[in-house]
Amino acid sequence: MDTEHNFKEVFASHRDKIYRVCCCYVRDRDAREDVYQEVLIHIWKNLQTFQGKSQIGTWIYRITVNTCLRHLEKEQRRNAIIAEDLRHEQDTIPDSPVSGEVEEKEKAVQRLYNCINQLPTIDKVLISLSLEDLSMNDIAEVLDISEVNVRVKLHRIRKRLKTMLEENDNGSR
Repeated sequence: MDTEHNFKEVFASHRDKIYRVCCCYVRDRDAREDVYQEVLIHIWKNLQTFQGKSQIGTWIYRITVNTCLRHLEKEQRRNAIIAEDLRHEQDTIPDSPVSGEVEEKEKAVQRLYNCINQLPTIDKVLISLSLEDLSMNDIAEVLDISEVNVRVKLHRIRKRLKTMLEENDNGSR
């Protein structure tokens, strides 16, 4: 089995999807690039161990989601330490200025991602996989839950996101 050739094929067909999933979890561009590279390294190292019990795309999503979740856990621990240090210093960090005007579509997408980022982790995973057009069966397989559970949870998440977006729109007027 030619690992390099297989990796190139997997990378070519899944790189954009992997990056979009990373975007759902990691807001900082540099950190997102690091997580993306880490996902690719995990895929490279483990490609030979892929047994074909699921679709390659499902396996890749699982690696991507797990890598993103590990990053978020590290980030939360780091932020807790920083917050504690800031409490001791009593210093405030000035807000960074907003650069230029953003197109309406970009604003709408950013509002959606802001709302998604407010969701619990499992809900973020579900909606991000759904946004990637994974089938209910594939999402169920990635998350190791029933397909019915996926449908119910996605319905509730979409309803919650709609409410959040409406509240944001009403609050900004």
